[in-house]
Amino acid sequence: TARAAGIGFELAKLYAADGFDLILAARDPQKLEQAVRRLKGFPVSVQTIAADLSVLGSAERLYQEVQNRGLRVSVLVNDAGYGLAGRSWQIPAAEEEHLVGVNDIALMSLTKLYLRDMIAQGGGIILNIGSTGAFQPGPYIASYYASKSFVLSYTRAVACEAAGTGVKIHCFCPGPVDTGFYERSGGHKPGRTMSAAAAAKYLYARQHSRRVVILPGFVNHLAMLAPSGMRMHLVAAMKKRYLKQKEEKTE
Repeated sequence: TARAAGIGFELAKLYAADGFDLILAARDPQKLEQAVRRLKGFPVSVQTIAADLSVLGSAERLYQEVQNRGLRVSVLVNDAGYGLAGRSWQIPAAEEEHLVGVNDIALMSLTKLYLRDMIAQGGGIILNIGSTGAFQPGPYIASYYASKSFVLSYTRAVACEAAGTGVKIHCFCPGPVDTGFYERSGGHKPGRTMSAAAAAKYLYARQHSRRVVILPGFVNHLAMLAPSGMRMHLVAAMKKRYLKQKEEKTE
């Protein structure tokens, strides 16, 4: 299963090229239709399910719909997620509750449900999409960074529990990726970003790795050598500068 755009869609193309049938799940039926049209060149079956993963219980309903269709999932890609940029006390609580529902609750539930099935099947792959933001707090985008910290911690713990079952579980933690994330979050896209296609190829090539946490790029590895407090203040400085520029433009 994968989203209709971004890293998830690029992964879907890679799996389709290797002959995997696909199930695409996303909130917007129109985007799902667009994704299906873009995948027509691959000789595989592509099914879609419209699901708003921010709604409590939606992950279970998505899982049940897949079961009702008699489909077997051998690879689960949890890439639904987004961020909210701004001062934490100015962001409506309902919006951040929605974010946690998509980024964390749905991912946790789908991981749980499909891990159980994959263990019974004797194998499978679960790819949870995290972020380098998981490794330190993120002032002015606090809930997003915290949500990705949850994804990282939960994935590592579950992977430890599932050791020896034949199921591979990974948390992919890229830096900035050129997707619609920044437009939706209200944040500023950095000058240097990784393309969604490059990110997907990097992860796809390592899906059978023993490493649970997959961190692409020499710069990202180098950044992890700095104390988390230092990285947090660097994030704060960059985000605050952009926020002030944005506010000045609207005055």
